[in-house]
Amino acid sequence: MKNKIKVIGISILMLVALSGIAVGDSVDVTTQWIVPADTGISASFPVHAGEVEFDCSGQNFTDQGATSQDATHPALVITNNGNTAVQLEAEWTTDWPTGVEFVNMSIDDWSDNTTYGDDWLSYSDSNETTNQTWMASLGVGASEDFWFWTTGHEVAETTGIDRTLRVYSTNV
Repeated sequence: MKNKIKVIGISILMLVALSGIAVGDSVDVTTQWIVPADTGISASFPVHAGEVEFDCSGQNFTDQGATSQDATHPALVITNNGNTAVQLEAEWTTDWPTGVEFVNMSIDDWSDNTTYGDDWLSYSDSNETTNQTWMASLGVGASEDFWFWTTGHEVAETTGIDRTLRVYSTNV
């Protein structure tokens, strides 16, 4: 029994001594997680498969809406698939066909096709290849709707001329 008491006594002394060492000094260590920004976006076309199309009735047209878009169906939807809010910008990669004068765009609101509100954006035949900001911030997992109208005069007949509209996303 004496040995048991000695062992318990020594154990208690060691715990007291060790606990004194652990409290004697401390160091704060900064821990960081570095996660790269994912600015991935996707485009969908609710009313026309894979593109924004203008099916004009003649060589002269004013505010011709994109094919099949209406108040509840935009021509284009952009979705933020990344892990950070993104800014959206866009430009056409080449000039439009001769005679196309404007492409106007309403962001998030069909009714702005006549009011030219804050969320209205216009490209002209002098700036179609100039990058313009569409939205300052599109949140993670959020989508935004876009409607398009075009105006042109004496546009040459065509069965379809494709121009690429390049949409960019950058980390906000």
